[in-house]
Amino acid sequence: MPGNLGDVYHEPADPASYGTAWKLWDATGEKKEKITKYLQGEDAYTLHKPARRRFPRNVTYADNIDESWQTDLTDFQSLKKDNDGFSYILCVIDVFSKFAWAVPIKDKSGPSIIKGFQTIFKTTDRRPTRLFSDKGKEYINKTFQKFLKENNITYIHTHNPDIKCSIVERWQRTIKSKLFKRFTHTEQYRYVDGLLDDIVDAYNHTYHRSIKMRPVDVTPDRVLEVYNNLYHGMKHTSKKTKFNVGDYVRISREKQVFEKGYTWNWSEEIFKIVQVIPHAVPVYRLEDLDKDPIEGTFYEMELQKVTKPEAFKIAYIVRSKGTKGIRQHLVHWRGYPKKSRSWIFDKDLV
Repeated sequence: MPGNLGDVYHEPADPASYGTAWKLWDATGEKKEKITKYLQGEDAYTLHKPARRRFPRNVTYADNIDESWQTDLTDFQSLKKDNDGFSYILCVIDVFSKFAWAVPIKDKSGPSIIKGFQTIFKTTDRRPTRLFSDKGKEYINKTFQKFLKENNITYIHTHNPDIKCSIVERWQRTIKSKLFKRFTHTEQYRYVDGLLDDIVDAYNHTYHRSIKMRPVDVTPDRVLEVYNNLYHGMKHTSKKTKFNVGDYVRISREKQVFEKGYTWNWSEEIFKIVQVIPHAVPVYRLEDLDKDPIEGTFYEMELQKVTKPEAFKIAYIVRSKGTKGIRQHLVHWRGYPKKSRSWIFDKDLV
């Protein structure tokens, strides 16, 4: 451990124990760089460091009609008895034109999602080039993914559960707001007999401030006009990046609804940055320690720089082979996937 930092940090009776870098500096007087480097290699600090869930993100760009759609499910399970068993509304919106669809479906299964999209495709000649969603099982299952491939649609999902597809999320709020206002007025909770269709149609015929026209009025000959309305005056400067290629990082970890704040906020598994992508808000591509690429990109606030450890913790020994002196063990490394299991010799066990 560097200097006496470890003694101070791990001494429960010390006021600076398990505290911030500033408290450790105040207690020891060590240089900030030395304290930072020490903490980057300290699991008790890096795994429990608070992770920001809300932070600025890049704008979702689309430069043509149907280049990008966003989709999400709106939960109406509480009203399914009033609506012939339909429990969800499949919400879809074109990022560029803001034209939207909403289709009732009975469950979150792959076939139900497919049926919802088929309903949309039957009512229009439009198809997206790319489809964005959160990482819900209803979208990433093999059945729905096969459907997308058959329709030549590229699928992209967010990796952080706290990051939603913001445009479709606003569309969902619009639907729910109008529906529940209607429910309050009529004291009836049925939407499948035309009410939902009326709300969708009204939305598509309503002036949209961002495109400065109605979604229904966005046509191929007005694409340039819409593009200028959406992005004119938007700054495209790139911020200075916080991390560099070759840095080792942890990824902010999803917490379950009832999980407490004192549980780990970051992945135990460590990754390596292999690409820095400059944007208004920079993003990064990663690979694991086996040099396999990690799908998607990550914002700076989703990453924490750490020091690659010289020794890794073993979760359990899968099996052993060999004789005394040259005995080997297949070990499962704690916090790492099954594919990272490896054989080590007796002499390498600590």
